[in-house]
Amino acid sequence: MFKFSPILSVAFMALFSGQALAQTGMQALTGPPPPTSITGPTSSTSTTGGIPQSVYGSANVGQFLALCGSDQGGCADEVGTALMDKMVFDGTANICLPGPDYPGAVIEYLRAHPETHSMPTEDGIYMAIGKVYSCS
Repeated sequence: MFKFSPILSVAFMALFSGQALAQTGMQALTGPPPPTSITGPTSSTSTTGGIPQSVYGSANVGQFLALCGSDQGGCADEVGTALMDKMVFDGTANICLPGPDYPGAVIEYLRAHPETHSMPTEDGIYMAIGKVYSCS
């Protein structure tokens, strides 16, 4: 286990920003956005209960988990994104990750705690990271 240091924080940010750039490049290759109709752009949610079509558009933990079975890579990316977006890099974070394979346990924690399902996605994920990987 290790505690985040400023150097490690920069390394993680570089790693995740590289992944984000690669994803952006892949999205650019997939073509233009869906056509719009007279009433406006098409909805970004599926017709089954308003669940977004991508983990990246999940409004809350419940929606995020509903999509994790079909997009495990995206779910792992979102766990990393929540960590990078929510963690304060001033040395006070009490998070000790065991290595790069930490997202699975975070997702399992969220599944086992339905009280988190209504939380905003990144807030719930970051809370779970702190619970699963606390340094104390």
